[in-house]
Amino acid sequence: MPRPHEDLAHHTLVDHRRGGPPVAFPVGAWCAIEVAHVAPDRIDAGLAAYETLVEKARSTFAAGAAAVVRSVDRRRVVTLLVLDGHEGFRRLEAAWGDRRLEAEHLSVAESSTRGLYKLVASTGAGAIDPGSRDAYAFERVADGPQFSARLLAALTPATGFRGALVFGSDDGTASAIFYRFEHFGEVDVVRASPAVLDVLPSADASFAMMHPVKTFG
Repeated sequence: MPRPHEDLAHHTLVDHRRGGPPVAFPVGAWCAIEVAHVAPDRIDAGLAAYETLVEKARSTFAAGAAAVVRSVDRRRVVTLLVLDGHEGFRRLEAAWGDRRLEAEHLSVAESSTRGLYKLVASTGAGAIDPGSRDAYAFERVADGPQFSARLLAALTPATGFRGALVFGSDDGTASAIFYRFEHFGEVDVVRASPAVLDVLPSADASFAMMHPVKTFG
């Protein structure tokens, strides 16, 4: 049973029980997105580590809403945290650079990438909700978000589609996409359809079905 964990450096309680409110992200918001690859038997430790890192940021500076999600295959943890642009990202790097927290992070992540992104487009019910039974998916593509309007137009009429978020990286070289559908089977069918594949810059091995685990409103 997950229990609260005390961050001894700042005396804050991090409650690792699953849940949290539905979290919506406004278009134009700056967000840090980190993707960590973990061993399946370390997924719970990975989730706990990133929940601790989110609370560290939220207690140290004005970080906003956040979500921690995991892949269905228990191999990936994706963390999304609203920040105040470039200055907020600089503060995040400093907050997460604490030696003890960094050591805890490195002990569970086989590899990780972190970047600053802006939400450039959204449609439908794009909120991340741990209490929902909807199916989520996440991927990154190696191109800027110029395709976002065409992607959302292709997704909107699809069976089971509920919403999507499209983020563009700060340097314009990559995009991150959160999908939300009613059922996981619909995600597979739609993501592999010609209407969607013709829009995306390239197929990406980062595509994965996801479960929201913890949100911070």
